Amino acid sequence: MTEVPGSIESLLGERERVRPASAESWRSVEAWLGRELPPDYKDLVDGYGDAVLLGHLFLPHPEGGDPLLTFMQEERRYFHSAYGEVRNIPEPVSLAWDQLVPWAYHDWNGDVCLLVPPPAGGDWTVAVAFRQCPEFLVIHGGVTEFMQLLLEEGKRPRGWPSGGPLWKPMADSPVV
Repeated sequence: MTEVPGSIESLLGERERVRPASAESWRSVEAWLGRELPPDYKDLVDGYGDAVLLGHLFLPHPEGGDPLLTFMQEERRYFHSAYGEVRNIPEPVSLAWDQLVPWAYHDWNGDVCLLVPPPAGGDWTVAVAFRQCPEFLVIHGGVTEFMQLLLEEGKRPRGWPSGGPLWKPMADSPVV
């Protein structure tokens, strides 16, 4: 397969034995969300999900050991509980509060990565919610742009260590 510059595969390398989620699994996730997810995010999950990226970033898969829908539901509940009283929530995050999509979890410090849905026809945004000190980092761009910051530019959110394997499957993953 030819890699397209700026694509998920050009950033992470060839997919390693990951079985894409079935259309039905994606429909279940998107039905719960009430909207379609961005294609670059689905490509990332289908190609590299149920694994840990960069040594610490857990990326669930719809059919993985910790199914994506369960992950999203639990993380959204926790996020709303933990951040409900935080002041100075960035506007893109506060405007989409009930529609935020938890999509990855950083196991070094508990930070959660969120997909912020676009207002009427715009582009998705990525936000990182810092758990150690309730603040946010908003990246104006989708998952591909976020991964480019991490992998091409070497920029990490505050407190994220560098190093670690680029991709490591979860033990006993049913999709790898």
